[in-house]
Amino acid sequence: MARWFAFLLTMLGTWLLTNTNINLFSLGWFISGISTTMWTYFAFKDKDVPRALMEVMYLTLSLRAVYNWING
Repeated sequence: MARWFAFLLTMLGTWLLTNTNINLFSLGWFISGISTTMWTYFAFKDKDVPRALMEVMYLTLSLRAVYNWING
């Protein structure tokens, strides 16, 4: 059930990030960061290290994007 929720968050975050309303970008990055945190946990739980590392990289970039958006 949690994986489906993470999937829905991923879809929502992606929809917000591909929208033309730039006021929603920070929310989109925030939601994407939450879903990526969940997917990172699932990957480590499944002992899928390459996928976990990929998710950690995306999470890092999501946090950087939110930080830059807030301070930009």
